[in-house]
Amino acid sequence: MAQAINPLFNITVAGKKYRLQFDVNDNPTKKGVKLMFILDQPIEDPRDKQALANEIAVALQKRYSASGIVLDVDDRNPYKNVIGFLVPINSVAKMLIQALKS
Repeated sequence: MAQAINPLFNITVAGKKYRLQFDVNDNPTKKGVKLMFILDQPIEDPRDKQALANEIAVALQKRYSASGIVLDVDDRNPYKNVIGFLVPINSVAKMLIQALKS
């Protein structure tokens, strides 16, 4: 069986460059698409990491809200060099249905 390859993109959000990787959430109670903003260096101070997560979230919501996409912070992300978000499956479904109606 072929191994799945998770898409990885270089992007700029809120004036900062990141590598953005997509994946699916394994937690059956929180199904959705993961957005993982990979940092060049790990952030040791959790307050600094939370501040950066808030900055990214505000920028993403400005762009995604018109499409009805909802973001949740991935608070179970174990990596110090990743800021994670989750687009719930319900949000993905609504976006896909809306595209079919257009």
